[in-house]
Amino acid sequence: VYIFATHLLQQQLNKQSEVQTVVVQKPVEQIVAALGRIQTKNKIISLSGPSALQTARLDKVLVKEGDRVNRGQVIAVLDTIDQLNASLAKAQMGVKTASAQLAQVKAGTAKQGEITAAQAQIANLQSQFQGDISIKKARINGLSAQLKNAQTEYTRYQSLYSKGAIAAVTKDNKFLAVQTFQAQLQEAKNSLKQTLSTSPSQIAEAKANLKKLNEVRPVDVEVAQTQLEKERGAVQEAKANLALAYVKSPIDGKILKVNSFPGETISEKGIIELAQTQEMYVVTEIYETDISKIKVGQTASITSMALPRKLTGTVEIIGVQIGKRNVVSNDPAINIDSRVAEVKIRLNPEDVNEAANFLNLQVDVQVKVDNI
Repeated sequence: VYIFATHLLQQQLNKQSEVQTVVVQKPVEQIVAALGRIQTKNKIISLSGPSALQTARLDKVLVKEGDRVNRGQVIAVLDTIDQLNASLAKAQMGVKTASAQLAQVKAGTAKQGEITAAQAQIANLQSQFQGDISIKKARINGLSAQLKNAQTEYTRYQSLYSKGAIAAVTKDNKFLAVQTFQAQLQEAKNSLKQTLSTSPSQIAEAKANLKKLNEVRPVDVEVAQTQLEKERGAVQEAKANLALAYVKSPIDGKILKVNSFPGETISEKGIIELAQTQEMYVVTEIYETDISKIKVGQTASITSMALPRKLTGTVEIIGVQIGKRNVVSNDPAINIDSRVAEVKIRLNPEDVNEAANFLNLQVDVQVKVDNI
């Protein structure tokens, strides 16, 4: 009996031991492995100068490889800068001149030279008029006195002739003198009359011309205004040309490479290469037989001998086109003619800066396909 009880106890102890040593095995994690390459979200930009100034040389390059730049930041200056600044200054001076001319037209002083000449002409005509009148009146007065004397003398000689004291010829000479002075006096009077008739009309005409010169005509204002607008347009054109001398970044990004330097013409590769590195991706090539296993949102790990640590990311875009592989492996066992689809994996934010230092690096990708 003792032996049988001991046997039962031993069996119970063995069963308890078996229960305690049961190992719960976890399911094997499923992954899809592939090759990939590190890329930016968008394409790398090769930034050149304006097409109109491709033959210009670089005066300054204000960035270096690795610099981060903001959209609109000046990254280079062309050597046309001084010439274009001079053109802008000239155009701005043209605006000042046109503005002054417009102000003169509106103030009625645009024809100041002509106005001054017209005023001088009026003063000259008035002075001449007064002088002519004085001279001609003095001549009339003189001829009147001479005529009176001649008439008195003729009366006296006529009396002497009637008494037989002088010859007829002497009397006739005195009469001829009277007639001569009468004719000269009449001519002087006619000349004064003509001066009084014509000179005032000439003065009036000169004054009318001066009045026209002083008038602000709408057509003159319009012409001056048009010239001002033309000069302002020249300033805008000069500013636009000057802006072309400053090469600016079209995006917020990172300078990947500098291809042209001060003193050189712009390289065929452009001045610099830059890209947006705020978001980084890994483009991986998944075999067509595995593409059905890949889902948006699956996590992936990225490794390479060149990387200091493992990177992680999330599947964001699954390509719909099947083609030949582009990422070539050194493993001769891998078929380079394999049919693959591109899958874009967005790297996690904490890995972005690390990945930005390894653009186009070939990497090994493992996508966890059982976590969605």
